[in-house]
Amino acid sequence: MPTRLSLFGLKFQETPAERTRILAGSAVVLVLLVALEWSFRLEVSLGILYAFPVAMAAVVLSRWQVILLAVVCALVRGQFTPYVSQLESLLRFLMATIAYAAAGLLVVEVASNRRRLVEHYARLSLEQQLRRKAEEQLRILVQSSPAAILTLDAEAKVVAANRAAHEMLGFESGSMNGVSIEPHFPVFKRALAFSPGGRPVRSSVSGWARRKDGATFPVQAWFSTYGQAEEHALAAILVDMSEEVRDRERENFRQLVDHHRLLAGAVSHEIRNLCSAISVVSANLGRSTDLSGSADFEALRNLVSGLTRIASIELRRERVGVYSTDLRTALDQLLVVVEPDWAEMEGRIALQVPPDLKVQAEPHGLMQIFLNLAQNSCRAVSNSPERELRIYAASDGEQVRIWFEDTGPGVQEVSALFHPFRPEADGSGLGLYVSRALARGFGGDLVYVPTAKGCRFDVILQGGAIPG
Repeated sequence: MPTRLSLFGLKFQETPAERTRILAGSAVVLVLLVALEWSFRLEVSLGILYAFPVAMAAVVLSRWQVILLAVVCALVRGQFTPYVSQLESLLRFLMATIAYAAAGLLVVEVASNRRRLVEHYARLSLEQQLRRKAEEQLRILVQSSPAAILTLDAEAKVVAANRAAHEMLGFESGSMNGVSIEPHFPVFKRALAFSPGGRPVRSSVSGWARRKDGATFPVQAWFSTYGQAEEHALAAILVDMSEEVRDRERENFRQLVDHHRLLAGAVSHEIRNLCSAISVVSANLGRSTDLSGSADFEALRNLVSGLTRIASIELRRERVGVYSTDLRTALDQLLVVVEPDWAEMEGRIALQVPPDLKVQAEPHGLMQIFLNLAQNSCRAVSNSPERELRIYAASDGEQVRIWFEDTGPGVQEVSALFHPFRPEADGSGLGLYVSRALARGFGGDLVYVPTAKGCRFDVILQGGAIPG
């Protein structure tokens, strides 16, 4: 950045044009002195005045250039001195050179010091301006942040708090300074006591905070301690997690209801099968023996009929809501869950899904279907020499087919594959039954596809954007 030159109290911008003007002025003064002595042949020496052009030029010249100019001025000044001996002429030349050079070098140092001072001042001004701008931007960021931001001293008293912190804890604006945070969130007090002047603590914590009116709410906090002794302090960011907790609990409750509904449907399915068998046996008994007039036999038939009606509860396939889920995102989330199990047994999952492929399915239910199929494959290939699960997806415009194909031993009994409570199942025998019920609830299906090697299940879902 340009600084300012000072010449005999006059200030100039340090630019090439000003430098040229100063050098031209120095040359003009030197020429005037030479012309004055040449024209009037003054008996009084003007040698002292030759220091002025040197001093003027020294403002913009370097040290060796000043010395060279001093030599030139001494030579010029020597041409107008009375005749003296050669030794005295040499001594006068040396003395004049030293005097002119000293005057010029003094000006060089003064100008250099002034230049450094001006540059330093300009840097300080720029840094202060940038710091003020950064502080203003940081202040706006903190005050407009939806998260509560607090700074606490060594006694866990609030030093500074933004607007969101006041609103979150139920304080009026600007009234939190000096208030102890311990009644509202005691974790910070313990964190300050944990490292009094020691290593800084940086951590996050979830818990319950208390507002000024005594109401509690869940929070997620990130904090760090800094400073030592009396300057020991803590900075923290708090986020109200009430909405997230409500959404999570609602989702958990919905999944629990769906699970119970599916379980009840599975039980009713089995009871209905047993009732059908009992009905057939009772009908045969009624035809083969004379029990038509027996009150006990009629009571038995009525009980079977009533039990059949009770067991006629079907799984409702109506949608609670209409969803459009990105298939690649859902499968990426599946990999996060199941890949550690596959890596532990040195297996691999090959995923090949076109980008931007959407299906009409609720994300949590879709994840449950995928997770059941992936876990079944993981158990199936655990004893196989080749442990691989291939997940592919394709769309025909209206439907999307996602197939899970593993390298396991395959399925031995296909007829009862989707029946609940299968005795040969590793778990409860509800996984495939529940998965198919979920898929059909989305307007799709889950089918088994015979293969020459391994096992393959296809999830068929409605694809594309949600109509309407």
